[in-house]
Amino acid sequence: MKKVLLSLLFLGLGLSGKAQYLVSGELTNTVSAQVLVFVNPAALYDVNSYKIIYNTTDIDGTPTTASGALMVPVNSGCDLFPLVSYSHGTVLERENVPSRNNNESFIPKILASTGRIAVAADYLGLGDNPGLHPYLHAESQATASIDLMRAAREFIQDSLNVSLNGEVFVTGYSQGGHAAMATAKYIQDNSLNSEFNIVGAGPASGPYNLSGTQAAVLVSDQPYSNPGYVCYLLFGLNRVYGNIYNNYSDILKSPYDVIIPPYFDGTFPMDSVNARLPAKLSDFMQDTVLANFKNDSVGRTHPLWQALLKNDNYDWTPNFPMELYYCTLDEQVDFNNSIDAANQMTLNGSSSVVAVNQGALDHGGCVVPAIGGALSFFETLDTECVMISLEEQLRKGLISLYPNPAQSYFSVDGLEAETASVIIYDLNGRPVLERNFITEEHIAIDHLKSGIYLVRIISGNETATTKMLIE
Repeated sequence: MKKVLLSLLFLGLGLSGKAQYLVSGELTNTVSAQVLVFVNPAALYDVNSYKIIYNTTDIDGTPTTASGALMVPVNSGCDLFPLVSYSHGTVLERENVPSRNNNESFIPKILASTGRIAVAADYLGLGDNPGLHPYLHAESQATASIDLMRAAREFIQDSLNVSLNGEVFVTGYSQGGHAAMATAKYIQDNSLNSEFNIVGAGPASGPYNLSGTQAAVLVSDQPYSNPGYVCYLLFGLNRVYGNIYNNYSDILKSPYDVIIPPYFDGTFPMDSVNARLPAKLSDFMQDTVLANFKNDSVGRTHPLWQALLKNDNYDWTPNFPMELYYCTLDEQVDFNNSIDAANQMTLNGSSSVVAVNQGALDHGGCVVPAIGGALSFFETLDTECVMISLEEQLRKGLISLYPNPAQSYFSVDGLEAETASVIIYDLNGRPVLERNFITEEHIAIDHLKSGIYLVRIISGNETATTKMLIE
């Protein structure tokens, strides 16, 4: 299949007056199903990836713009698709995000390749949005994801030959599990269900109970695999609330109060931070901070306790099916976060929430079975895509003759069937060529005279006719 990289720019509010959220959309990458199938055997279709710039709100509610990715299946033969919001895991580098086609972007690409349209927000403070990322801030993770879905709808309507069927699914891994949960909760809490009809949610390995199970990392003072996450949490939540510390030396011991902050400028990976920190929090956090935090574990009035409580998202009552995926050897996010959430939601009255054990695997090893579980779960809930006719695929440009005008040969581009046949007629209705062919095979026409011809494509029980100019 011939791929052409096109840049599609729409100024939305500035020019058309129609778009409320979309600022711009640009095709950045096309991945074939043959490549994606090595990542997940369920992959069926090639996928186009777009970088979307969109309007959203900052942590204080002021307008800002952010970036994210949109993944769309190519030549699936479907006309209507469900929308899946995928939330990515913890990254420290500004450019290591889905809109830049990073490694994790293969997850939403797989979701798209199985017959869905997927979006993945970069979040505030990452990608094109300035400043420090407000790590694990539930509301901004949710609004960034929701406003990206809105912008993606506008882009799809204005620029693509596909449509959405109104069904919405949410999933994400690690921090993305927390973000996916925040997104689903925000939609329900703010009565956005009519705009975003969540059919199912599949958060995976997320720290939903920040003030409980996950806070044990701070309280226990046991060696932690990713101490840089603790600094990320402190720095990010202080950006939001402004009352956790005034200076880095208020929370970090020397020399870490000087060594660590520069690594949060968006150009370093988290491994760089972890390598410079002791595994035990008491070796780099101020003793008074840890002592005050531990001593306040009942009343929980300390600013850090209050910040964690505000970003818990395990204690609510989803009105749609949800599966929470976890692995029991997870060294980064305590798997009991998922069990806490499922138990509390059931206690609150939810009838279709369950925690799913995906095995004795560590955090990295849990990604594939967890996301695979979400994909299988969604397949039991979503509506099968609406197949469009061969004629409609021709009309929408999903199938085309290439080249056209032609000289010595042409091929049928975008046809899903492996084999098909064509009959070429002159303008008097007389057949001048009949040929069975393999999809995208070159069909010789150098024996035909110049002029306009009708080409009938026959695939299975369907036929479609279009014009071709031979020069």
